[in-house]
Amino acid sequence: MPALLGYGSPRVLAFVRAWSIDHADRAELRAIRAELRGLGASLTIVSDGGTWSFRPDDDAERTTAAVYPDHLEVPRDRDALFVLDADDHVRFSYDAGGSLAGTLGEALAAAGAAIAAKPRPTMYTRREWTLTCLVAGFALAVFPGCKPRARSRARAKEAHVPPPPSMTTTELDVNLRVNGEPRALRLDARASLLDTLRERLGLTGTKKGCDMGQCGACTVLVGGRRVLSCLTLAALADGQDVTTIEGLARGDQLHPLQQAFVAHDALQCGYCTPGQIMSAAGLLAEGHATTDDDLREQMSGNLCRCGAYPNIVAAIRSVKGGA
Repeated sequence: MPALLGYGSPRVLAFVRAWSIDHADRAELRAIRAELRGLGASLTIVSDGGTWSFRPDDDAERTTAAVYPDHLEVPRDRDALFVLDADDHVRFSYDAGGSLAGTLGEALAAAGAAIAAKPRPTMYTRREWTLTCLVAGFALAVFPGCKPRARSRARAKEAHVPPPPSMTTTELDVNLRVNGEPRALRLDARASLLDTLRERLGLTGTKKGCDMGQCGACTVLVGGRRVLSCLTLAALADGQDVTTIEGLARGDQLHPLQQAFVAHDALQCGYCTPGQIMSAAGLLAEGHATTDDDLREQMSGNLCRCGAYPNIVAAIRSVKGGA
């Protein structure tokens, strides 16, 4: 995308009667290329000795003729420079009043400065415009404040009724059984299970990855079922058994899944591994996966940025086959 002219590929047409690539100074060519990068444009030079065309990082190539729109008024008795946008509209013109030979870089610099100084209209792609319309429509449909509506006195009175006490309480008493150990906690009603495990109980084996329920690094078992702890309120696990990666091993004896992940080299950086293993433990308990394709489907909620998926499947398969 050009730096100054928006979408498309602009081009510069320079009519320089006395210019030749054979006599061009290296410093002049460097200056020309630098200005072309700023414009994001290609350059065609038309002179008495021929026509040359090049881009900022390419060598100049001699061409047979310059192609330019019919509406462009080309001077016949003096040098000039034109900047055309992707639709061949003239965005800038430079009348040298004499020769541009040796000063072409300065003319391009003037073009860049002039274009940058002009206010550019706000442009939207079709995707951006569609998304804007969808968001606006959703807001009008969902949020009452976005559209006028008449309220009856009864509804206005109802709006001022205080919420029940359970909704105004900011802290709750929560009783969890974490890795077989009872834990009584007083928590903010909005606390996630992930933050409770990591920040309150010091069980940092459960990882916070995306914190949006998309990567699976925070997977734990609640009541024997795998859940994304970043999206689960700790209060919802009240009275239930919570198993984290720290609770799989029995002392110094690793869980079969942990041993399999090591034996099959099913990890690289290791950040996603606790979630992968906990999800695999839940998968095996559910008993749905019978083929490798089933394993991949059932584990699809756990992402591995290192790409250890084949070894992960092999590790789970080895434990399932040995069970």
